[in-house]
Amino acid sequence: MFLKRSAPPMRYPKTRLSLLMFIQFFIWGATGPVLSLYLRECLHFSGAQVGLVLGLAAVSSIVSPVIMTFLADRVISSERLLCLLNVVGGVFMYLFSLQTEFYPALLMYVLNNIAMNPTVPLINAISFHHSPGEREKFGNIRVWGTFGWIAVAWFFSFIILKDGGGAARGAGESPLPILLRIASVTAFVMAAYSLTIPKGSGRRPPDSKREFFPVDAFRVILKPQVLALAFVGAAGTFIDRFYNVGASLYLKQIGFAEGDILPAMSLGQVPEIFAMGALALLLRRFGARVVLLSGICLGIFRFAVFAFGTETWLIYTALSVHGLVYTFIMITIVICLDRHCGAADRTGAHQLFAVVTAGFGGFFGNYAAGLVIDFFADSAGVVEYSAYWTVPLVVSVIIFVTILFVKPSNHNV
Repeated sequence: MFLKRSAPPMRYPKTRLSLLMFIQFFIWGATGPVLSLYLRECLHFSGAQVGLVLGLAAVSSIVSPVIMTFLADRVISSERLLCLLNVVGGVFMYLFSLQTEFYPALLMYVLNNIAMNPTVPLINAISFHHSPGEREKFGNIRVWGTFGWIAVAWFFSFIILKDGGGAARGAGESPLPILLRIASVTAFVMAAYSLTIPKGSGRRPPDSKREFFPVDAFRVILKPQVLALAFVGAAGTFIDRFYNVGASLYLKQIGFAEGDILPAMSLGQVPEIFAMGALALLLRRFGARVVLLSGICLGIFRFAVFAFGTETWLIYTALSVHGLVYTFIMITIVICLDRHCGAADRTGAHQLFAVVTAGFGGFFGNYAAGLVIDFFADSAGVVEYSAYWTVPLVVSVIIFVTILFVKPSNHNV
């Protein structure tokens, strides 16, 4: 039986949507930056195994968003689907935290990602649904996701680990499994909170099999301008996965304590706060293409420092630009995508877009990063990171040159 939707106006929309972003990215921030370190240092997986776990988890970004396209705002509202996904994701994250062998860990993490990967495009679509006419100000809401990402890093390092982890772990044990439990518990909190968000102004339920197929969403994705955005988004995700896989391992190898890695990586989110707030102004003043190229330039700087820099202050500087790279590339692309969307096709289009970017870009990026780690590791497991970081550095330069010399055919790109 299809859901009959109503669309009452949301009271205090900016505050409530900002909290939605905060909690959802608190979950992702608990595991995303250090998961490769957990797999390699705690579970002792090889680089290829780490890449396969993260890569196959990214494949879920191909499968689950397609399913969500058929369900969201058609069979079940986006807001209630967000609740269901967080419940399922929280269960599988807890089960993942109990695993010590490769295949069970792989299975639990992939199942977790099948549930959790659609949540980001879902909350993006929900935010646009409840903020009509304020598309360019999306960054002012999305910035609270950044606050959530920073908050979990500081909460973990300066509260949970303040007394050495207390009874949560034994002497000499890694503190990283605690983060998995934090992510699991917070997913249930997010599920409860999403029930308080009123159902948005998505389309009515389909009344025929033909209408059940999300034709409008596919039409949006197949526009040449949107396909170009998808290619850039997939390429940006590909190089971003080298950072996600390698950064925590790199910091551990050069001497950072495990409890200090998450706060150090959270430095990247501090300038992101200001970038999110200024993004609407930058897009109006310079246009999406210039902002996008600026993000790629900052990414080139980051990888160059990791590859060739030795000074500690340079490494901290490179870590601090990560949020600028993400904002100027990925958030700009999301805003450009939404310019092509209407209320009827928005959720489906964002989910299908995630198939290309987080799905294909994430799989190939994660798996390639794991293989590169193994390729440049010696028999003792020590990785030649100057060579590792050169790979995404070169790819970033190629992407920059390509965008620089290919002129967009539409102002929306």
